[in-house]
Amino acid sequence: MSTQIGNTAGGDVVARDKIVETHFHGGPVTALSRLYQILRDDDKAANYTARIAEMLHHYCAAQSADVRGLEEKLRVSGRAYLVDDAVDLKQRAAKLIMRWQTSPVTQDIITHVLAKIHQAFMFTVRPAIEGGATLIQVDQLINDNVIEPTCQMLGENDLGITPIDIAGLLFFLGGNCHVRWDKC
Repeated sequence: MSTQIGNTAGGDVVARDKIVETHFHGGPVTALSRLYQILRDDDKAANYTARIAEMLHHYCAAQSADVRGLEEKLRVSGRAYLVDDAVDLKQRAAKLIMRWQTSPVTQDIITHVLAKIHQAFMFTVRPAIEGGATLIQVDQLINDNVIEPTCQMLGENDLGITPIDIAGLLFFLGGNCHVRWDKC
């Protein structure tokens, strides 16, 4: 056993590791340097916002030669009973998108939700429709492969998007010619 009694040192006496924190501070922040940083941040934000706006616009604009309205698509597919609710939900979805138009991050979230709905419909529901699935089978596929997985994808869901909101976004996509419930 060793002791430290009687030791003298011109600095610290440590038994093991010595951790020294050193802080370097830049020069004073000038008005121009602060403005240059704002400019750099704004450029990054503007690029991000432009990219998201372009992606969201894809889902908000009609994209297909099938220019029938949502109501007609639902009627032709045997879903006339859904028309009133679907139109209302589609309008609510449009308002949801409009409500968050000034928030690039929220637009990004909504764009991901629309993309997930479109992708799931395109690769699970659409082939079943073309293969002659019944209305009940198609509706079950929509619930199991579109609505539920999209709800799960939302995670913490700070926007409070509900399954019925997701159905509204699906009808929104139908109204903008991205999905259809009848055979091509």
